[in-house]
Amino acid sequence: MNSLLLPSEIISHIFGYLTIKDLARVECTCKKLQSFSLSEMGRRIMKDQDTWGILIHLGEIKAQPIRFDAVKKQAYFSILMDPVNIKTMFDHNRPVHCSLIRKDDPEFDTKSEFIMTVEKGMAEGKKIQMDVQNELCKVQAELTRLPTPPPSPQLDQQAHYFKQPIDLVTPLAPAPLAYTLQITELCLPLSTLA
Repeated sequence: MNSLLLPSEIISHIFGYLTIKDLARVECTCKKLQSFSLSEMGRRIMKDQDTWGILIHLGEIKAQPIRFDAVKKQAYFSILMDPVNIKTMFDHNRPVHCSLIRKDDPEFDTKSEFIMTVEKGMAEGKKIQMDVQNELCKVQAELTRLPTPPPSPQLDQQAHYFKQPIDLVTPLAPAPLAYTLQITELCLPLSTLA
C-alpha cells in the first residue's frame, strides 16, 4: 500500500503518537515521509521548554528552544544566564568542566561532558568567542577577562582616620585573576535528540 494515498491530516495525526526516536527512524528510512517526520520533530522540540540544560561550574542553566533546522537536522537553543565568575590565582590554562543534562534521563549528564578552557595570557578586558563541540552537542560561549581590582580603599580610610601614615603591608598572594564565562547558544544534532 502506498503511504501517500492517506491524507496528510491522518499521517500528521499518527505521527503525533510516535516518540522522537521513532520519528528519527521514519525520517532515515522513508524518503516519502521525511518532511512529515521532520515537521513533527520540530513541533515537539519547540513545545518542550525545559527538557535540556547545561551544568556549568556547579550551576544549572535551562536551555530554551529557538528553532529547528530541518535541512541540517539540528535544534538550536538559547541560554539565558548570568555570567559565571571564575577566579584563578595564576595565569595558566584552566579547564572549566561542563555537562549537557536532560531532564528525563539522570544518567545522560555523566556521558556528555565537555570542557571549556580559560586561555593563558589573556589581556584585561579582552573578550573571546568560543565554539566547543563534542559528539553530542555544540556550544557557543563568551569568555571575558575582568580587570584586576585595585587595592582595598579601607586602608586609605584608616590612614585618614588616625591622621597617621600606616605602613601598607604587601600581600602574600597576588590578586586573583577574574574571568566571566557566558554560554550563549546550544546546538543539538538529531542523534542526540532521539
